[in-house]
Formats: sequence, C-alpha cells, structure tokens
Amino acid sequence: MKARWTDHLLLQGIIVLWGFTAVLGKLIAMESLPLVAWRTGMAAVALALMMGWGKLRRFGTRLDVWQALGTGCLIGFHWYLFFLAGRLGNVSTGLAGAATAALWVALLEPLVVRGRRVHVGECVLALVVAAGVAVITESEGVSLPSFFTGVVAAAVAALFSICNGRLVRRLPAIPLTCLELAAASVFTAVLALATVRPLSVATLVPSQGDWVPLLVLSLVCTVFAFSACVWLQQRISAFTVGLAGNLEPVYGMLLAVAVFGSSEQMGPRFYAGAAVIIGCVAVHAVGGMRRGGEGSEGAEK
Repeated sequence: MKARWTDHLLLQGIIVLWGFTAVLGKLIAMESLPLVAWRTGMAAVALALMMGWGKLRRFGTRLDVWQALGTGCLIGFHWYLFFLAGRLGNVSTGLAGAATAALWVALLEPLVVRGRRVHVGECVLALVVAAGVAVITESEGVSLPSFFTGVVAAAVAALFSICNGRLVRRLPAIPLTCLELAAASVFTAVLALATVRPLSVATLVPSQGDWVPLLVLSLVCTVFAFSACVWLQQRISAFTVGLAGNLEPVYGMLLAVAVFGSSEQMGPRFYAGAAVIIGCVAVHAVGGMRRGGEGSEGAEK
C-alpha cells in the first residue's frame, strides 16, 4: 500500500510523542522507579484490554514467555535510568547521552548475536560519536552524572533492542510488548519497594498533580504511539520509520526548552556535540538499512 502524506505526518507526530516522554518524566514529581512501575503497569493493562485475554493466552512457548519477561526487565531498567538522567541535570543533557543507543547496538550486537560481524564503518562511527561525547563533556554547564546516566541508559536500551529483535521476528508485536511492559512494571515496583525511602504512600503513589501527565505518558506516549507505529509499518518502510526515529532527541530538546525555558538552554559546544552524535546515528541507520535491514529492533519508547 502506497504511503500518503498523512501517514508521514502521523509518523512525525509519533516521534514528537516519544521525544515528549523525557519532558513528562521531569514534570512528574514522584521518584523514577515508581514512575516507571506505574507507567508500564498502566500501559500493559491498556494493551491487554485492547487485544483481549485470548491472544495473550496463545502467546508462544513457555521459553518465549520467560524471554519476553527478561527483556521487559531490561526495558524497565532503561526507562528508570532515562528518567533519572533528566533529573540529575536537565532533559537535553540526558537526551544527548541516550542518543548513543543505536551505536551501542552496533558495538554490542557482534558480542551477543552469533554470526553478526563487526563492520569497519560502524567502528569509525563509534569513534566519531566518542568525539561528540568529548565535546559535550567539555561544554559549560553540562551535568556529567546526567549525561553519562543517559549513556548507560542507551547501552541498556541497546541490549534490550538486540534481545527484542530476535523475539519480534517470530512473535506478535502487541502481545509481546504487553508481557514486556508487565515485567518492567513488576521489576521496577520490586526495586522501588527495596530502595525508595521513606517507604510510604506519598513516595509510591502518584500525587493529584501527577495523574494527568502520568496518564498522557502511559496511554498516549506509550500505548497509542506504539500501536500507531505498528499500524504505520504496514504502510511505510522500515527505513523511513527508523530514519525518522533519529529526530526523537531533537524534538525532545526543543520541547524541553519550550516547557522549562532557560534551564534547558545549553552552549554551542553542547549542541555541536549532540549534532555529531545524532548525525552519526542517522548515518548508521541509512547504512544498516541499505545492507538489508541488518540490526535489531529499536527499544520501546
């Protein structure tokens, strides 16, 4: 089916929603671990209601279920680090670190996937990204804990992406995501109970002011955006979707400046370094897809 201009407009809208997740994460007052537990739990329930219990019961083998639950724990940990990065500094700094995810895939996939060779071009891109990282770390006003937490979040997202990429080739996307979100919710809820202090209703349950952004984060930025993206992939090539996804940190930084104002405005060295990282990720996306779709599925947003 030939894509229409409205399909491309919807795709850009989805990318904007993904970029907005970092802003919403900072607007919500509750700590990062319970935030992720609520976000993923609400999204899992919504997806389960959308598809019905029958489809979930017929989901793969017992091994498939355990693998889905394991990858769900990874994405839960990624989201915890992602939101934490925005709180340790500002949203833009965390997004710059998280933008390295695709290059982490290129570095980690040959270590995890049998038969996946290292490409010289990917090594060169990784070195250029390292240069971009160096420029950012030397920029005035950059929170290094925020930036490097974003980088670690990107590495965890890459590991999830590699594991998830093997599952989505043989399992239906929506039931798989529902199980992964449920696992992420349980995993981060257990971590929250073990680490959040003081342990009380005030620290574990959203406040009155948190419910609206939390619902937007869970239902609009997660459930709607994911479902719409799955539908769009029947009309738009994976190349187009993957390439457009590289605009997520750009939209996120612009939205952060619009919402938080001067606290998100960084110096020219920061934006130069971020442009190098995002540009390398875009080049990697083009090169990987021209080789025939090599690589793994991106991490869920």
